[in-house]
Parts: sequence; C-alpha cells; structure tokens
Amino acid sequence: MEIQNSFALSLPLVAIVLGVALAGTHLFGIVASSFLIKEAKAFPRSRFWGTVLLGSAILWALGITATTDLGEFSPIRNFLMLGVIGGGILLWKFVPDFLSSRSLGFLFLLAAHPVLETTFLQHGVAKIALALLAYGWAFVGLFLVGMPYLHRDLIGWICARKWRWDIVCWAGVAFGVLLLISGLLGV
Repeated sequence: MEIQNSFALSLPLVAIVLGVALAGTHLFGIVASSFLIKEAKAFPRSRFWGTVLLGSAILWALGITATTDLGEFSPIRNFLMLGVIGGGILLWKFVPDFLSSRSLGFLFLLAAHPVLETTFLQHGVAKIALALLAYGWAFVGLFLVGMPYLHRDLIGWICARKWRWDIVCWAGVAFGVLLLISGLLGV
C-alpha cells in the first residue's frame, strides 16, 4: 500500500501564515510581558506543557508514519506506529525533567521539513527567510532535545532583564513582518 502526499502549500501562503503567527505572538510578548516572563521561566519544567506538546509531536509523527512512503519498510508500518506511541509514552513516564523543552524541540524538528519543502526550487526573499527559519528551528530543536537545560538557562538570561525580553520580542516581530510582506508581495 503506497500513500502519496499530494498536499503542497505555496510559498507565499506559508510566508504569510508564519509571518502573521510570528509577528502576532511576539507582539503579544511585548504587550503582556510581565505575565509571559513569569510563564516563560516556568515553561521548561512544566509537566502540563510537556504533556500537551509531546502529545502534539506524537500525533504529528504518527501522521507522518501513516502517510509516508516507507519503501521496503512499508510492511512494518504498524510496528513503527506502535514504536512512536510507545516511545512517546515511555518518554512521558521516565523522562519528566525538561519534558516541555524536549517536546518543543521535537515540534521544531517536525516543523522544519514542511517549511523547507515549500522553499524547494523557489527564489526570492520569502524563500531565504523561510529557509533560515526552518534551519534555525532544526538547529534549536536538536539542542532542545539533547540539552534542554540550555533552554532553561537561555530563558533565565533573557528574562533577567526586561530590555533583553523586548529585544527578542521586537526581533520576532520584525522577522514576522518581513515574512508577511515578502509573502504578500510574492518576492
């Protein structure tokens, strides 16, 4: 049984959606900074967010495993799907430390592929910005999965001074606006 994935997003649409998401979330970070700084400090060890994000990563990985052409491994698709579920449950049960940071890393790694796929054989500012974003997600995702304590330390450093938080938020807004404009103009 071979399943073809014919669902493809256009580069301008991805740039617009991610631009709005980045700009909007980072603007919210500026507006509600006192609340979000407190929440950000608690995030790496949050069992709630770890469970939610890990569940999302497991569902996404299951979707990929169920729909991807596995070639000669197609006969063991069900075992691979059980492995994804079992691995997620074991991770949730036995690796509770920094579960939310690790799970966020899994999601970054999963999100990098479809974004990069939309940039394939494209040109322009949107392609470069999206490729940078996707490779940044992949790079950060590897560190979040392998060394999540660095996430805690980075959050602590950023949250220690309000001006650092503001710089990070304004940088996110600027990058989101760049993506939005390049997506709308098709450049």
